[in-house]
Amino acid sequence: MEFQSKVALVTGAGNGIGKSIAGALARDGATVIAVDIDGEAADRTAQEIVGQGRKAFAYTADVSQKGEVKQLVLQIKEVYGSIDVLINNVGLTIRKPIVDFTEDEWDYVFNTNLKSLYFFAKEAGRIMLANKSGAVVNISSIHALGGIPRRLPYSVSKAAVDSFTRTLACEWALDGIRVNTVTPGYILTDGLKLAFDTGALNQEDMVRRTPLGHLGTPENIADAALFLCSSRAEFITGTTLYVDGGYSAYHGPERLPYNL
Repeated sequence: MEFQSKVALVTGAGNGIGKSIAGALARDGATVIAVDIDGEAADRTAQEIVGQGRKAFAYTADVSQKGEVKQLVLQIKEVYGSIDVLINNVGLTIRKPIVDFTEDEWDYVFNTNLKSLYFFAKEAGRIMLANKSGAVVNISSIHALGGIPRRLPYSVSKAAVDSFTRTLACEWALDGIRVNTVTPGYILTDGLKLAFDTGALNQEDMVRRTPLGHLGTPENIADAALFLCSSRAEFITGTTLYVDGGYSAYHGPERLPYNL
């Protein structure tokens, strides 16, 4: 197995994309540390993995808080000895016009989506630098690529994640640590399904705007993350892998399909 004897930390592992990545890493041999601010959700993920005969442990932490990240990493180092794979998956958005945003709301989005990466770079990075090895995957968003109304802090924070990845990858390249980004398109998570159910998003329009003609799954993102963490990607660092069904590539004036 590719990740046998490796310790993999996944943030936001309680559901959706993070849960799928945690499960995939475990099936490929990793000891998975499932981290979520919702401790019960993290525990469900870990128990599901254990039920499949794999190794996983749940931890509750708000990764936007420096002290909690530091304590978490110290505990993992003491108990498991290392952190070999880091998946910075946690992220959130608040949908509202920018003129109605409070400073606290802006900070909440940025602290969760971006500052958490900085905290883990400092704390987990010390372990990886000492080991002279490691793989980091940050989860971004296609919202980083263009303007989407009522998503300003989310879009800007995710664009910063892309820059964070490129710069950190160059800083750590000679230390044997690779840093990459996976950028999901519209993925059928529970959150997206809720947006469809409430009318916040239109599923038919979204599907027709996607060249491959369907939405993605959390497993699609997990497959991409595992590839970037694996030895098959040993010469890949500082890059962004778009997993969006061609959504970001398409710039036609009409929705697909179209008649030539």
